Amino acid sequence: MSADEPKFDLLEYSVLHVDEVFESDLAHHAYSSTHRNLQQPEESFQEQQQQQQFDPNFAAPQQNYYTEQQPPPQVDPYTLQNQQQQYYGQQTTNTEQFYNSFMDKFNGFAGGEINGATDVNVSDAMTSFGFNATLFLVLLAAYEFMSRLIPSVYSRRKLHVSDDRFAINIPRSAMPFSWVPSVVRASWSTVQKCGGLDAYFFLRFVKMCFKITAVSGLWGMIILGPVFATGGDGASGWYHFSMANVRRGSWRIWVPTLFMWFLTFFVLYVMNEEYRHYLDLRMQYLSEGDVDMNPQTQHSLMVENIPFDLRSDKALFQYFDTLYPGKIHSASIVLNIPDLEKVAAKRKRAVKRLEKSIAYYEAKGKRGTHVVGRKRCRCFGVETFPLIGFGGKMTRDEDEIRSPQRGNRVDSINYYRNQLTDLNEAVEYMQREKRTLVEEGNDRIRASVWISSVFDLASDVAAKSLARNRKKESTGLIVGFDKKKKSSSLFKQIFFDFFFGIFAFLNRNIDVVVDTVSGSTLSSTGFVTFNDMASVVAAAKSPLSHDPDVLTVSIAPDPREIIWENAHLNIYYCRGREWTANIIIGFGAILWSTVVASIQAWATVDRLATVPGLYWMEIMNISPTFTSFVNGYLPVVALLGIISLLPLIFQKVAQNFENRKTKSDIQHSIMGRYFYYQLANIYVTVTAGSIWTSLGTILDHPGSIFEIMGKSIPHLVGFFVTLLVTKTLAGLPIIQLRLGSLLRQTFLRVLFRQKFMTQRELDEVYRREPLLGGWEYPNILFVVVICFTYACISPIILPFGAIFFLGALIVYKKDILLVYTPAHESGGTMFPSACTRVLIGLICGQVTLIGYTILQSSFYQPLVLLPLPFITYFMINEFGRIYQSPSEILSLERATQIDQKSMVKIRFDEDLYRQPVMAEQRLEPLPYRVSLDSLSMSSSISPVGVLHTDVGNKIV
Repeated sequence: MSADEPKFDLLEYSVLHVDEVFESDLAHHAYSSTHRNLQQPEESFQEQQQQQQFDPNFAAPQQNYYTEQQPPPQVDPYTLQNQQQQYYGQQTTNTEQFYNSFMDKFNGFAGGEINGATDVNVSDAMTSFGFNATLFLVLLAAYEFMSRLIPSVYSRRKLHVSDDRFAINIPRSAMPFSWVPSVVRASWSTVQKCGGLDAYFFLRFVKMCFKITAVSGLWGMIILGPVFATGGDGASGWYHFSMANVRRGSWRIWVPTLFMWFLTFFVLYVMNEEYRHYLDLRMQYLSEGDVDMNPQTQHSLMVENIPFDLRSDKALFQYFDTLYPGKIHSASIVLNIPDLEKVAAKRKRAVKRLEKSIAYYEAKGKRGTHVVGRKRCRCFGVETFPLIGFGGKMTRDEDEIRSPQRGNRVDSINYYRNQLTDLNEAVEYMQREKRTLVEEGNDRIRASVWISSVFDLASDVAAKSLARNRKKESTGLIVGFDKKKKSSSLFKQIFFDFFFGIFAFLNRNIDVVVDTVSGSTLSSTGFVTFNDMASVVAAAKSPLSHDPDVLTVSIAPDPREIIWENAHLNIYYCRGREWTANIIIGFGAILWSTVVASIQAWATVDRLATVPGLYWMEIMNISPTFTSFVNGYLPVVALLGIISLLPLIFQKVAQNFENRKTKSDIQHSIMGRYFYYQLANIYVTVTAGSIWTSLGTILDHPGSIFEIMGKSIPHLVGFFVTLLVTKTLAGLPIIQLRLGSLLRQTFLRVLFRQKFMTQRELDEVYRREPLLGGWEYPNILFVVVICFTYACISPIILPFGAIFFLGALIVYKKDILLVYTPAHESGGTMFPSACTRVLIGLICGQVTLIGYTILQSSFYQPLVLLPLPFITYFMINEFGRIYQSPSEILSLERATQIDQKSMVKIRFDEDLYRQPVMAEQRLEPLPYRVSLDSLSMSSSISPVGVLHTDVGNKIV
């Protein structure tokens, strides 16, 4: 190569390639566009981009979206090798160029100048399908192997329930998938018996989604497929069977228009049938409860905003007994007792370490010692011995043994036994003290009463002061003042009105301030238990006071699902933090869309090849198979990986920041926020680029929402088909393989030896695993929304959705029967919320179709479709009125019938809704290997597999 010839710079080639891909909708299409523009000056290239952005009539040379793409340019391997050698000699300079280019792109991300995900053509999708199919077979083989090797992970339910409640037995067989027939044949009543209503209605929800997608997919392929295939617009690939193959203004657009009406009413019909079934079982649950639920729960109310004067067990009991004479069994006030909770936590730690010391003695045959104050680690509920075991002077003196100093070596059993005895006495003393307080109440003057007296006194002084400045005959605000003091008196009037207005507002909210800031021991939350259900229903449906801000009641939740650490907090304080969290999460959605779009933009071979350390991908880019695999698979995996982090964040926010009081409320919060973030991923981040750009356009031109959704979303059929294939062939087997539980148990097996573990730690290792609706519902809703979006535009996506739901139905049904053991029960309260969000997804699909028909130069079809979003929204409200609201509480008529038919008087426990730390007895160490769970483990699971000893004891 002569000195006058321009040198081929690989980084310059990559940067130009990135710029071209950045403005393209199809990643594979970028090859041909870049190859044509390699010799184009950079200034001219940027000028063309700007002209294309601001002039919609400017026709830049590019391929049609829906035609087959040209193959990538062929590069001679020997020439490329020489170019690579020259390039690596200039690595430092090129790294600086990459950094500057990357920062320019990142600034573009922050400014909203990014595109969303790129589509995946048929060849890339087939490559991704081949990889997913291979991964599917590998994961299923791993499941078949691991389910025989570690049965405790895949039959966890058997460890916690009796044999009569383990309603299904999987025959042991060498044949793979021998469990499928038993799971498929299991009846719905068996599912309800094993999983409870929460798991039952989740599975019914999956079945409903399968029915919708299967039926609509069948008719969509029969009706819409031929209509679109003969559209005559020359589209190919995915789009040959979509509206993209229909000519503008064609009569064929009437077919998807009418099909959307059919789909809408079919969805409403199926949902109405499921709602009716839900209401029947929900009424049965409210009247009879669950097999694991204490019947006292249905006879109890949760009371919020209790006035200060009623904050004692006695006062609250007398108040309700006055309203419902002879109908009250007991009342209890929740206490704010951080001091007692702290001592109780120390006691619990002491008993665990005493059990650990006893386990060491049982395993080694000698008493262990440790140095006081040495740190320990805790992993998944299992605590280690002190990290540093040497050193320390052995304590011999009796006084020193009783209260040793840090750094002394002591006998572990004696030390923790003495510590446990002292802490038991301290807890019992504090419990008696708190019980006396909660029974008698606090006789100190209420802070708001004192503020009110000060306020009244100050108001009288202000009124007298202003009265002296009035004329005796005055009747007006301004003219009634003396002329000499007119301005000063007016100023005083305004000042006092403003000052005492603020003071009055603070006075009305002083109880909230006292509860949250000063930490009042007697909280504003309590529970009341009635002797009959009719009185419970009457109290829950009636306003107890003329002041709507006090004594708000609701049916009490299951005591097992109450988060007692948050139960004492004032409800208005929690709502305020919830409002703050919603604002923060809303801004997070804006920033989150930028993060997701940025990662999606870089999830291609050409982008990754510009990253230092990944230059080898440019060489591999010669292979069409490698390029198709990365471009088709990596964006999907990146999106699924990112959104899987969201539930963890939302759970922390709901529990630790918003201080929600029940576990079911936390799951409701996770489901709602997770769903709306996924909507943002689909309709903003993935399709329309940055949310800044989309929101800005919609605010400036509200009517552009139809154009944005209709223009961007239909071009990503291949991307979402690949995503559904990945969720079906990779996501569902990963759920079935239970990687989280498997890795957790494997980690504990490697790190700890079973003989040194206490029975309490073994129970923690094999703990109950409930179905988390807040995590699982949004995954199903995500697929539903995608199917509704493309149901009438490209019906080919519906069969993929139906296959996913069929697989999910089998996988989740198997886990409910064999794995999940509910720790608490809410009675399927998440089902109506999930159905509401299905209809929201349907509205999004309807709006998308309206926008696309507008872009297809149709006039009457958008007008015909326009009523559908309003009809769907109307039905959301109707379903709420007809089914959701009545399912929250029994009717008074039915409650009275239940009381009349009740022949046995139920014995209630007045401490059922007492905080556990207040009702705990003296703690004593558990025996080394005697507990209900250990007996269940040894009898229920036969010693098969390598993780068992000769006598049948599992080795973790």
